[in-house]
Amino acid sequence: MKLGDIKGLGERRIAKLAECGIYDPIDLLMLFPYGYYDRRVDVDWENSIGREVIFKGIPVGRPILKRVRKGLSFVKASFVTGGRTVTCTWFNQDYVFRRILSSDGLLISGKVKTFGKNIEITAPQILSERDVDILPLYKLPKGLTQSVMSDAVRSILARVAVRGYVSEDIAEKYGLMPLSEAFRAVHLPTDMKETAVAGRSIALENLAYTLSVYNIAKGDGTDRRKNDYSADTEKLNEAIDGLPFALTTDQRNAVASILSEMRSPRRMNVLLQGDVGSGKTIVAFLAMYFAVLSGYQCAIMAPTEILAIQHYENAVKFFGAKGMNVSLLIGSLTVGERNVVRRDIANGAADIIVGTHAIIGEDISYKRLGLTVVDEQHRFGVCQRGSLENKADGADNIVMSATPIPRTLALTLYGQLKSIELKSRPGGKNNIMTAIVPERKLADMYKYIRRKAASGENTYIVCPRVDSDDTVSAVGLYNDLASGELSGVGIGLLHGRQKEFEKAAAMRDFADGKTKVLVSTTVIEVGIDVKQATTMVIFGAEYFGLSQLHQLRGRIGRDGRESYCFIVSDEPSERIKYLCETSDGFALAEYDFDARGAGDFLGTRQHGSGSMAGIRIDADAIAVAKAISDDLLSDDSVRAAISAGAENKSEFIRSLSLN
Repeated sequence: MKLGDIKGLGERRIAKLAECGIYDPIDLLMLFPYGYYDRRVDVDWENSIGREVIFKGIPVGRPILKRVRKGLSFVKASFVTGGRTVTCTWFNQDYVFRRILSSDGLLISGKVKTFGKNIEITAPQILSERDVDILPLYKLPKGLTQSVMSDAVRSILARVAVRGYVSEDIAEKYGLMPLSEAFRAVHLPTDMKETAVAGRSIALENLAYTLSVYNIAKGDGTDRRKNDYSADTEKLNEAIDGLPFALTTDQRNAVASILSEMRSPRRMNVLLQGDVGSGKTIVAFLAMYFAVLSGYQCAIMAPTEILAIQHYENAVKFFGAKGMNVSLLIGSLTVGERNVVRRDIANGAADIIVGTHAIIGEDISYKRLGLTVVDEQHRFGVCQRGSLENKADGADNIVMSATPIPRTLALTLYGQLKSIELKSRPGGKNNIMTAIVPERKLADMYKYIRRKAASGENTYIVCPRVDSDDTVSAVGLYNDLASGELSGVGIGLLHGRQKEFEKAAAMRDFADGKTKVLVSTTVIEVGIDVKQATTMVIFGAEYFGLSQLHQLRGRIGRDGRESYCFIVSDEPSERIKYLCETSDGFALAEYDFDARGAGDFLGTRQHGSGSMAGIRIDADAIAVAKAISDDLLSDDSVRAAISAGAENKSEFIRSLSLN
């Protein structure tokens, strides 16, 4: 079954779904509702201050449409619901004015504020309404409606049976609902209690599968060492002494720990966690240098071409000066360039191989690969990381993360790995100040950015969406600023829908100073180092986890200059206030894990939701999922099936069979 087989999904809508990573019916089923509207339950307005609500509102009087200045307008309207009057305000969405005029009632979602006795909602979302008691609500790309999504899911569930790896006995043991029933209850709810049980079943089965794949990919930790790293450490010490900076104590300890692991009787598997700006890369380079001195090739895999190119340029400076050959393998190479690199890797002419997932291609063969390094490991699937490791028999491995992983989660996912932490920053101090900027102060903030641009300093402006009607978007803000507050400054645009050469050009212009301001989505989270970037502005911070926000602000102040990260918010939450007060990424990770669960770290978070299928993945959920995983892997046939399935697609859905 394909998306094209579903009534209502033509080429244009399928392309829209592809923009947010939905390519087949399984992906569509995995786009879970972020909430539900139950028409039978009235909103408790007294206890909803600061919370998201959904209500059916009847327009009162004539709405107001006012254009404040070029690039800024608002629509204000009042609605009656449940005996209360609610005032709503939309910015830069003039079409809402016409929609209110032609409507006798709208389904509205937004966060409740109060001014005196008045209830107000700023930047609400207008939802489509269906003739059901409980309406599932989805975060969708622009151009797709709730009704299209509901119809598509209904069509899939009517035609297929969903099957996982959990047997009836294990499901009964842990109180799990069969997957087919669970997906139907989540997407086509009739009872919220049943939907909660279904969400828990899907979340735990998915997490148990993830833990099982990690377990299989990493083995039981008893692999005997095959590589012999017998080089003289004197040359390594000379390389350290020749660096243009002094290693921190954490970095020196990390290098010593890795060398100890490389000389141990067992194959090395190291998780190198470093706070933003802590210097993980040079630690990895020193380990790779020692491996090349011992006669082996080394490969480092990055999640984006931008980051791969940065690593390549730094590697050429470091290794090239020592007579070692560095090759770059990325998707944008020409066929001829790729063939040259492929030949150098195969015959051993390339000592250091830097690239994206291109370095794990089926046609890539290494002569003597000894050490693999995966940067930003959470950006890769388990199988992608395993594919690199499997390019050589008995390769030693380092996985790096600038998103500190909470201890509970790290012990579960990486129990077989040696964990090394870099907590201190070179220079020993935090040079990035984080402050909250209310919307009324935006004009002053843009004046500050202008002054910084005039003095040769750069600014990132981060938005949660590429293009959106219900929140600040990169495309919309770029257009407004380029013709408004920052006209003439030199503004660039960067987002995930651009082609690779467009992304590379935008980052290159920013790094070279041709543009002074870069409006972007979170693709810069693992972008290149721009030394002159000293300011960052983040809109819609509530859409992101604290660890992600911390990593974003780590893009500025890279050369030690005093830098500022501005969080735009009129009503910052406690977690955002905590971000402003804390510069310790490990502390932020623990706080976020306690507050929001493990979605950010496992990659299960759905469009800013703090859950998987509506269930927060916390320490208790991980413990239950671990027990389920242990039961699954105790059956050799199930273990083999998970292992075989993981080679194709990391999904806990084993099959979709037509009814």
